[in-house]
Amino acid sequence: MFLIDSILYSYAQILFSNKRWFGALLLISTLINPVMGMLGLFGVIISNLIALYLKFDKEKIRSGYYGFNGILFGLASYYFFNISPFFLLIVFIFILVTFFMSATLEHLMANVFNLPGLSLPFILTLYIFLVFSSNYPDIFYKGLDLSVQMGVFLVPKFVLGYFKSIGLILFQSNAFSGIIMTVAILLFSRVMFVNTVFAYTANYFLLKLLFPHFTEELFLLTSFNAILVSIALGGSLIILSKKSFPLIFVSILFVIVFTGFFEKLLTSYFLPVLVLPFNFIVLSTIYSLKFRGEQSDFVLLYFKPGSPEENYYYHQNRKSRFEKFKYFFTELPFWGEWKVNQGFNGKYTHKDEWKYAWDFVIPTEQGDDFEGAGESVEDYNCFSTPVVAPLDGKVVRVVNNIPDNKIGDVNLKNNWGNTVIIDHGDGLFSKLSHLKKKSIKVESGYEIKKGEIIAQCGNSGRSPNPHLHFQFQLSDKIDSGTYKFPIALFLEKKDSKKLELKTYDYPEENSLVRNLETHKLLKDAFDFDLGKKLNFKCKINEISFNETWEVKVDIFNNTYIQSNNKSKAYFYRQDKLFWMTDFQGNQKSALYFFYLLAVRIPLGYNSDLVWRDKIPVSKTMNGFIRYLSEFFLMFTQPFETVVESKFLEKENSESNIEISVKIVSSGKKIFKFYNETSTGKISINKNGEIEGFVFSSDKINVKANIKE
Repeated sequence: MFLIDSILYSYAQILFSNKRWFGALLLISTLINPVMGMLGLFGVIISNLIALYLKFDKEKIRSGYYGFNGILFGLASYYFFNISPFFLLIVFIFILVTFFMSATLEHLMANVFNLPGLSLPFILTLYIFLVFSSNYPDIFYKGLDLSVQMGVFLVPKFVLGYFKSIGLILFQSNAFSGIIMTVAILLFSRVMFVNTVFAYTANYFLLKLLFPHFTEELFLLTSFNAILVSIALGGSLIILSKKSFPLIFVSILFVIVFTGFFEKLLTSYFLPVLVLPFNFIVLSTIYSLKFRGEQSDFVLLYFKPGSPEENYYYHQNRKSRFEKFKYFFTELPFWGEWKVNQGFNGKYTHKDEWKYAWDFVIPTEQGDDFEGAGESVEDYNCFSTPVVAPLDGKVVRVVNNIPDNKIGDVNLKNNWGNTVIIDHGDGLFSKLSHLKKKSIKVESGYEIKKGEIIAQCGNSGRSPNPHLHFQFQLSDKIDSGTYKFPIALFLEKKDSKKLELKTYDYPEENSLVRNLETHKLLKDAFDFDLGKKLNFKCKINEISFNETWEVKVDIFNNTYIQSNNKSKAYFYRQDKLFWMTDFQGNQKSALYFFYLLAVRIPLGYNSDLVWRDKIPVSKTMNGFIRYLSEFFLMFTQPFETVVESKFLEKENSESNIEISVKIVSSGKKIFKFYNETSTGKISINKNGEIEGFVFSSDKINVKANIKE
């Protein structure tokens, strides 16, 4: 199975695919010419066997990392030469050369430039081979033959040219091969198919503009290079966006320029241009984009690739869920529920370089800031209330002797009043101001822990009424400007609505906020320690089975749960929050449904708490409607999947805690008719263990219970 995987994934790698069946279709397309197909197969088998023998990374071998250049060399050897027994010996030797060239260039490009090697190893080895073969008068170089056998297909010449261009990527001179490859592309990715059609069409008109009397050879050379460039830059190596078409268009212009250049340069040496323009343009484009100051447009692929659609969905989901993610787990600097009296860009003092700050007070049940007449600082609920550290750090500045003002008075000379500044490391500081005189319990140089009491809320400095001023900044100076930095986790209530869970967000003005207090049962239930195993008795519709989970970690220190059917659910856990970050594998496994239900879990209980998150639509929708919408994905995202969760009231339940989940996949614009809802529940027993979970939709019912 490993050898078969390494072969099929090697074929799939040629067009940036991660699907075995895609590789199988490409293999079939080459076997229409059996001898050529066998040479390509010979090339990948030899390459992978060498990699195995030399103990290269098995996962890279399996994924086709070392094999696809061997395929291209095997196919090219038949395409350019007549076959003889002696010639096959030379081919074998140069397949070895191709492998070592691949291993060298792939690692060199990755480690020095952080770039993929693409098919550079193949093209360089082929050039060496062409020059070397000139030493043998019996080895005859046929040159580049771009004639394509049309077969029985009666199609327009322009359409036939498209199939020619696709087929020539694998050196195929048969229209059948181009059609098979096109079908594979269409089934694998609608975006990729649209890109190839756009690239082929744009190349024709641009070539017509620059070379009104171009030859068919030049047209086909530029066409299959343009198609390859569109595949690479239109979602495979750069995340799909509305700017993908302009990028592809400009790149096709460059394809024509550099194809013309390389053709003139190499002709005198009897060397074919082949995919040299594709390699040059893609590598130079990706490398140049690394040096931008702003990385929001043309996002380079930063994770294990899939189809352009999968890459897009994954990136958009991470962006919506984790764009503001920081490795600092900051919390609010107080206990209990407070009100944001003034937020960002506030109407009083939070202006200009001090605009990213918060003022907090404690409201009464009636919503006022004070009890009674409010004429004394003691009338204000927040006055003398403890203030705590928002994060671990080192106290670097303390001001503790500024008198508290009478109500309505301000101290402009000592604007910030009594203040503590904490250095949290990596250039991040926090400042807590207007503290009560002589209430500060720490000194400069003190190493403080998150949640430790610092002082009491006061009314010192420019403060007409008692409140706590809190901001992040990038220096230890007392008058430093603010820095926009999120609170990692807090609960927020706005306009008397339900309590919402906020992660890496910014408390809004006039909202009520508090920290999340952890619940031991929730912490224990979602404490997936490395090596932990869980066994479930499962039923999906009428099919019963057992499923075993084990917690593991990959070479990048990503933790995941793996089921006995090889499915993986990646997760990330912080002190008070559990996230599911990705799922790979069988969507009919119990683990898949747990991934959907546990996409984000706060490790603290509150009966009023609700929270929402998103899942990539590729994880929840796999039907015709989604595939149809992907023809337009470059212009709009037609669907989204929203997960809404809450804690259930415990009525006559043996479980101590139950989490109710509602998952809604819905369409927009022309797809707004689509709406699919599923529900589920996770049950946690009194021992802090996941007792089981259920999932229900129109098509499927799932039940899983932990086995004793």
